[in-house]
Amino acid sequence: MSYKIGITGGIASGKSLVLGILRDLGIPVISTDDIVKDLQKDPYYLEKIRVTFGNEVFEGENLNRKKLADIIFNDESARLKLNSIFHPPVLKEIIKKMEELKEKPIIAVEVPLLFEVGIENWFNEIWVVYVPLDIQIQRIIDRDRISWEEAIKRIKSQMPLEEKIKKAHFIVYNDKDKEYTKKQVLDRISYLYRMLYNKNLE
Repeated sequence: MSYKIGITGGIASGKSLVLGILRDLGIPVISTDDIVKDLQKDPYYLEKIRVTFGNEVFEGENLNRKKLADIIFNDESARLKLNSIFHPPVLKEIIKKMEELKEKPIIAVEVPLLFEVGIENWFNEIWVVYVPLDIQIQRIIDRDRISWEEAIKRIKSQMPLEEKIKKAHFIVYNDKDKEYTKKQVLDRISYLYRMLYNKNLE
């Protein structure tokens, strides 16, 4: 049975960077963002979105993710409706993928809303990718090309990072360069291999 790492954090805290480092180390990774993107191409779920949010979030047959994001981050009830569409199939897919990977020594699962959906007990340990608020805000502004006010709304839609780190088994500080982040991940994975299998990571 795999040792399961749950990876969470805030918007633009650097979860994707950590997942990339883990993949480079040969750790199988399950990304809920990737699962959601696949579901958002499925005609069944596209129709659910169209019925719930209307044609304004579509360009022809294609979902406009930016328009949908603008709506859900400005309307709590809309965000909850979207969550009700995607949370059940996403969680089901995570379970399926973890089962497929159960023979792997260590697997990592990225779940942005891990604490919010209450699946802490699915994992042997939980990592929180952390950045200070000012860096997080600037990264969102740069990445999504939105205003400071919009960035704050997106951050406030999730549990504060300070609350998440209180619940974490391990914190990845992603407030410097990539090598700084990579060293933390490598050290932790090496520790886990030694602890679980008396094996050093090459």
